[in-house]
Amino acid sequence: MDKQKIETPVRKFKNFIEMNKDHQAYSDFKEGVNKGLDIAKYTFEENAEKFSLSYLDEDRDIRIKSLQSHFNQLLDRIALSKKPNFSEDCLDGIRIGFERSKEIFREFIEDSFPLESS
Repeated sequence: MDKQKIETPVRKFKNFIEMNKDHQAYSDFKEGVNKGLDIAKYTFEENAEKFSLSYLDEDRDIRIKSLQSHFNQLLDRIALSKKPNFSEDCLDGIRIGFERSKEIFREFIEDSFPLESS
């Protein structure tokens, strides 16, 4: 995939994530949610070349499910461990951020593959 075809969806997904962050996070949990969203954003950015957003031989629903599954697997493989600067609330927030980012990714993909009008 050429650089432009990678940068455009990465930028678009970053915007989707930023719109869903709590910009006034005042608790460990909310900061954790934002951190989880950021981790998801960076995970997509680092793996964007593995996501083909232009399947021509599959229908829209199959494309969306395939891409969603791939993204979910990437996030599910990330091991979270308690670190000295992460409270249990922060870790819970990161997990929620991952789950929220999966929903955001679905919205992003559905937006990237609008329904074809016949």
